Amino acid sequence: MQVLTPGTTSWSDTALVFLVAAALVFLPGLAGGLLLRLRPLAALAVAPLLSTSCLSVSTVVASALGLRWGVLPLVVGSLVTAAVAALLGAIAPRVSASLAARRPGPSRWLERPVGPRFDAVWWTTVASALVVLLLVLVTVRTELRTPEALPQGPDTIFHVAAPQWGLESGTLSSFEIGRFNFPTWSGFYPAAFYAFTGTIALITGASVVVSTSVFVLVLVGLVWPLGCIVLALTLLGRRVVVVLSAAFLSVAFTTYPYMLMGFGVLWPNLLGQAILPAALAALVGVFRALGRPPYAVADRLRSGLVLVAGLPGVVMAHPNALVSLCVFGGLLVLGRVLGFMTRQPTWPRRLAVLGAIVLTLGAGAMATVVLRPASMLGTGAAGPERPTDLAWLDLLTFAPRLTRPLPLLAAVVGLGVVALLVRHRGARWVVPALIAMLSLYWFNIAVDTDVTRWFTWPWYNNAVRLHSVAILPAVVAATAGLLALVDLVARLASRRWSPTVATTVAAVVVLGAMSLDVGAQLDAHRHILHRYFHPKPPDSWVSGPELLALRQLSTHLPEDAVVAANPWNGATYLYVVSGRHLLVPTEKTNTPGDRRLLAASLDRVGTDPKVCAAASRQGVTHAITGGQPFSWAGSRVEEYSGIDGVGSSPAWRRVATSAPFTLYERVGCAAGS
Repeated sequence: MQVLTPGTTSWSDTALVFLVAAALVFLPGLAGGLLLRLRPLAALAVAPLLSTSCLSVSTVVASALGLRWGVLPLVVGSLVTAAVAALLGAIAPRVSASLAARRPGPSRWLERPVGPRFDAVWWTTVASALVVLLLVLVTVRTELRTPEALPQGPDTIFHVAAPQWGLESGTLSSFEIGRFNFPTWSGFYPAAFYAFTGTIALITGASVVVSTSVFVLVLVGLVWPLGCIVLALTLLGRRVVVVLSAAFLSVAFTTYPYMLMGFGVLWPNLLGQAILPAALAALVGVFRALGRPPYAVADRLRSGLVLVAGLPGVVMAHPNALVSLCVFGGLLVLGRVLGFMTRQPTWPRRLAVLGAIVLTLGAGAMATVVLRPASMLGTGAAGPERPTDLAWLDLLTFAPRLTRPLPLLAAVVGLGVVALLVRHRGARWVVPALIAMLSLYWFNIAVDTDVTRWFTWPWYNNAVRLHSVAILPAVVAATAGLLALVDLVARLASRRWSPTVATTVAAVVVLGAMSLDVGAQLDAHRHILHRYFHPKPPDSWVSGPELLALRQLSTHLPEDAVVAANPWNGATYLYVVSGRHLLVPTEKTNTPGDRRLLAASLDRVGTDPKVCAAASRQGVTHAITGGQPFSWAGSRVEEYSGIDGVGSSPAWRRVATSAPFTLYERVGCAAGS
């Protein structure tokens, strides 16, 4: 099992892990895309989306067939994906031609050539992706000084321990991964992120922690920028300046991707958001405006196939990604339907289409209110978190949760909104998408009543989640803004130079001016990363020295030991550094029954027969005390007073101490009545 040995891995040791992670993310989907006969740029951009579906579905199927997850199921799943893609790639052109033959004239079903396969746009995309990756590495490595670094959030322990448990148990299925927390669990939990990190660890032998750090860099530095590029090309036209602008802007905002690298931590959400642009690009391909602009994915039929094939990956990445896809896609389709309505020759037909739109929107709103889960509706503390004036400032400068303001980026986004409305008819849906998400964010932080929660619950009424979703339309809008500036400068320069030279000069001038803001952006990004990776001691769950201490104590534990520890003190990271199992794996798993009884009363195991019986049923052999409670644990620390007090009980023998933790062994148990 791939456990973490603290202090043994540096960034220079992760080259192989990075290559394996990149191959796992791109190769299955790239093969599928090329066999589906997508153009190389489109195949590269949607590859992570298709790979996510391939990997996550393969883990589910392997588990259902009773197969232990490993390289063989991975290879078989990839080969099946490739075979299906090849079959569809052979059939799709014939079906499209048949559909096109039914209507004379230009057809939306046929793909029209948009230049050489490996043109300037292709090479610029590849070069831009590599430059952006380098920029991300420079930004991140300053704060994540080692790939063993962990964001100090409450959910981090689950996100690194669950895939480790999955490798131990032989399953990374979304229908099995929850058994890490509860052995009798059944249901669904989006586990695509763990399928990647666990498989990377399995192939390379690196710890799940290191595999996770590297995988996050692949998502942030490659997957997300490529997705933004292909979506921008699809909406704004196939131009080199679009590629350069989208690549630069994809990593210019703070909330996504950098804040989501530490907040929560919401790594599965990070994956879902990273593959969202590719899914949207495929959706745009299905509902594209005829001949405007040249699409970047494929014809309508194959775009639809990519979308359908990618949906399982979106679902098993994170539900927020699916909801966001539905919202953005719904606005896109609404725009197309409104266009269809205006083209109707008579008012009765227009009113009929309008009535269908109103009924559909009403049904959607009603479903949002009626079907909302009580747990998601009630998530988070109710009430505003910012005064109204500060909430507006946060919104207008793209600076949520006390992050550094980005006024220049905000100005470019504002310019882009105007450009989208005036110059890009097929992309106008981006404007209401941006306004909708920023509005929901504002209502969440400035109002947050029961009524506003009718609409914010799909994002758990959480400001960071809402603002992160707004970054994608913001990137597209800002790209449109830079494109408008480039075209304006080029028009002025064309009085002196040829159009090609004028456009080149304009791109250099505009993007060069934007690059002057890179220092402020890097400062904002590092500021937020520092908050999560180097917090003050009360806001830290487990530090590097504490991980070393837990590793040292684990040498005194047998392999089958079950250890009781107060999760608010960070000792549950024992599993990550040793593989030894915990009675209560995370702070969210102190459930009624034996766990809750033992947490409150384990120090009475030698005198209380009920406690003794519970400890025997759960196989508790050891306990760890010590450590500093997390800052907002509050009274919840007292729920584990029985574990924290074992040192005063004669039924427990002290085995070893490695500051700040002490390990005890159970040596007594009360006789049953």
